[in-house]
Amino acid sequence: MMQEIMQYGARLRGFSRNARVYLLANFLGSLYYGVFGVLGNLYFMQAGLSEGFLGTMISVGSLTRVAFAVPAGLLSDRIGRRNALFVAAGIIAVAEAIMITFPTPVTVIVAFAMASAASTIMMVTGSPFLTENSTREERSHLFSVSMACHTVSGVGGSVLGGLLPIIWGGALGLAADSFLVYRMTLFTALVLLALSVIPYSRIREVRQAVDRPKAWPLRLHNPRLTAKLALPELLMGLGAGMFVPFLNVYFSRHLFASAAQVGFIFSAMNLVTTVAVLWAPVLGMRRGKIGATVLTRLLSIPILLVIALTGNLWVAAVAAWVRSALMNMSNPLMGSFSMEILSAKERATVSSILNMLWSLGWGLSAKLAGHIMQNYSYTMPYYFTVVLYTASALLLYYFFGRDEKQLLAAAGD
Repeated sequence: MMQEIMQYGARLRGFSRNARVYLLANFLGSLYYGVFGVLGNLYFMQAGLSEGFLGTMISVGSLTRVAFAVPAGLLSDRIGRRNALFVAAGIIAVAEAIMITFPTPVTVIVAFAMASAASTIMMVTGSPFLTENSTREERSHLFSVSMACHTVSGVGGSVLGGLLPIIWGGALGLAADSFLVYRMTLFTALVLLALSVIPYSRIREVRQAVDRPKAWPLRLHNPRLTAKLALPELLMGLGAGMFVPFLNVYFSRHLFASAAQVGFIFSAMNLVTTVAVLWAPVLGMRRGKIGATVLTRLLSIPILLVIALTGNLWVAAVAAWVRSALMNMSNPLMGSFSMEILSAKERATVSSILNMLWSLGWGLSAKLAGHIMQNYSYTMPYYFTVVLYTASALLLYYFFGRDEKQLLAAAGD
């Protein structure tokens, strides 16, 4: 154990300057999203928008990501990782400001689509950027720390999402769950998102000596391998879209949690997830990246059922913490694995395809889930997710469980 800890520390100290700057930007931006994750949907509902509209909004954003996924990968290859990240971060900050300032149906849809297009650039650029700015030995650790930065700042953002309404409510003499208090809280958090743009401008472009695709980017060297990566990702997106975008609404409207309670639940969830994500490389070394991914995803499924079946807020909260830790533990392992087994010239393209399919699944299921929650049941979407997550994990093992070592060995660095 001590040797593993010392090895972990050595990997962290070896991170490049670019990687460290990226982690800082990721941390600042995720603080905003932590606040928005607690209050965003509640703010729109205070503005008179329904659960059904939220499903439509998420669906539009997802379809935008689907349409923009492949062009985003090509753009990332053409203008470079640094420029792609910097421009996209600036667009997202502007779009989020528009949504908060003008929470009308048309404005929210347009601005959310705009933010979704820019976030697609960031998503499809992130994994290739981390891969190109790390060695094989430290790569799993860098992917894990990147996600941990997201979850740690999510803890802070969730705490702010619970505390700032109380502070603003006291300052304005209004209830903590009033529309104006939510608005001022989100504007306060928006400052952090704007600050996150600055570190991206400090990244130094690294151009690897590979042949970038010069024609239509879907000319893949190994389309069968891409399909094996893509199908489980599509099922995961379908499952996640059924409940993840509505988790704060579920706690607030179904289990009657206050904004402060939702903020605490989300912050604790991010804290537990951070610990799990940081442990992921160790588990990956012991069981292999695919073995660890399949194990943690399958273990999370019965915990998901607890959230749906219990009527107790705190039982559901603890279950949400455990489920999030187990499921998100697999993300850096899978992200590292998929980038390593691909050639350098295909990483952005395949990253685009994986994000496109995830977003397609997320958008379709979120639209359906919003309709189900508004008209039938808050718990029904969870049962659909159980089936989809199980199928995704089993397919992943079937495709890669026995061939992981051979694929990694054949890929080189």
